[in-house]
Amino acid sequence: MDELPLPLLRALIAVAEARSFSRAARALGISQSTISSQILRLEQRVGTTLIERTTRSVETTAAAQRLLPIARDILRLQRIALSRLDARPLSGMVVFAADESAALGHGLIELARGFNQVWPDVDLRVEVAPAPALLERFAAGLVDVAVVHGCAEAPGETAGRPRVTAELGRDRLRWYGNAAVPASDPRWPIVGLPRGGELRARVERALDGSATPHRTVFEADSLAIGIEAARRGLGVIALPEPAARRHMLEAVRVEGLPALGSVPVRLLQRADPSAAAAALRNEIRSAWPARRARGAAPAA
Repeated sequence: MDELPLPLLRALIAVAEARSFSRAARALGISQSTISSQILRLEQRVGTTLIERTTRSVETTAAAQRLLPIARDILRLQRIALSRLDARPLSGMVVFAADESAALGHGLIELARGFNQVWPDVDLRVEVAPAPALLERFAAGLVDVAVVHGCAEAPGETAGRPRVTAELGRDRLRWYGNAAVPASDPRWPIVGLPRGGELRARVERALDGSATPHRTVFEADSLAIGIEAARRGLGVIALPEPAARRHMLEAVRVEGLPALGSVPVRLLQRADPSAAAAALRNEIRSAWPARRARGAAPAA
């Protein structure tokens, strides 16, 4: 094996994200037989199974989970490089902020790293913060580009600091974890999300309107710590599907826990961005899986 062809890596990413050969094929605009053939060829090249197929599910193997971050980096860097061949050099400072659920679920740290590799003269600063704090900093003019779950409005926005908001896609919220209802207590153990964000508010509303007995057993300001608590069986946690997939958490399939619907992922930017900030914005939009599935082009 001396190379990993890009179409094969693209097929692996599409199947891993869609968890379905048919949905992945539609997203890439190819036939299901073609994408199945591409996955088989990739498995033959790496010498191991990457996708476990059953009649009811499509799951990535441990080997695929090791390969996926590298595959995403390869495709991201190629896309950036091709789009920047004729572009003028970029420089200046850009502050890019994301809430933790978006950063963990959509590979935004890896995206920032790839952007820095292509544009080393850009002084890129990445901030991951709870949505309320992030939006306050954006409203104060301290952030150039932001990605956040929900939160259509940035509090404190003034006419002197106009902004543009675009919906990148929607993430389905589901329950994940290894916990079960103990025999001694019929209440479902819940791992609480960080306070103040749209996800926490949505989950609390759903639980308040549910007849399912439940109790909060763990809370932390960090979503990553909450995910670890759910992984270790302390309770179940509500997560956007992309974040759960990246952390290899299994969905809880049980009657009683309320459905949570989906939440929008929004891109916020200054109305008059610098050239470097606009380049980062375009990279985020072109890299977003939901936009690729719709065949949307990056912003000019």
